[in-house]
Amino acid sequence: MRHLICHAALLVLVGTPALANTDIPKRKPGLWEHAMQMDQLPGLTHRAQVCVGENLDDLARHEAAGRCDKTDIRRDGDRVLIESVCHAEGSKVTTRGSFSGNFDSRYAGQLTSTFEPPMNGLRSSQVRMEAKWLGPCRPGQKPGDTILPDMPQGMGGIDLNKMMQNLPKLPGR
Repeated sequence: MRHLICHAALLVLVGTPALANTDIPKRKPGLWEHAMQMDQLPGLTHRAQVCVGENLDDLARHEAAGRCDKTDIRRDGDRVLIESVCHAEGSKVTTRGSFSGNFDSRYAGQLTSTFEPPMNGLRSSQVRMEAKWLGPCRPGQKPGDTILPDMPQGMGGIDLNKMMQNLPKLPGR
């Protein structure tokens, strides 16, 4: 269960519209709360609080680029559309998503991913997310620090910067 939650959180953090180029909205720096609902866990909402800095989105995009054959993030009217083909845990992960909002205080959308071959028994996954800006990051938090308040005490902290840097490098990339 924890692995599925962490994987979904990583997909949302790496796949959000804020990771795009300058014509795509960028999240306001500070503490953002993402409320995620996954189709594999109906009726449950998982929350992740992420400290976003000026360059967090750029770090995640740069680190994900080495694992992705395709990353297309573009604006279509008031929506930001995402399409990517990446590699994780021996699977090709194809993700499509759509987000809208003002990205200064809130946004919402969904990501649909397919896994070939299935990853941890999953052939596909859909994550619906609403994100809202809570204010400045907590004292001592640095950009990339992620808190999963729904996890038991001591299991809810993730350093996104370290997680992204410690992912294994793919051969030939």
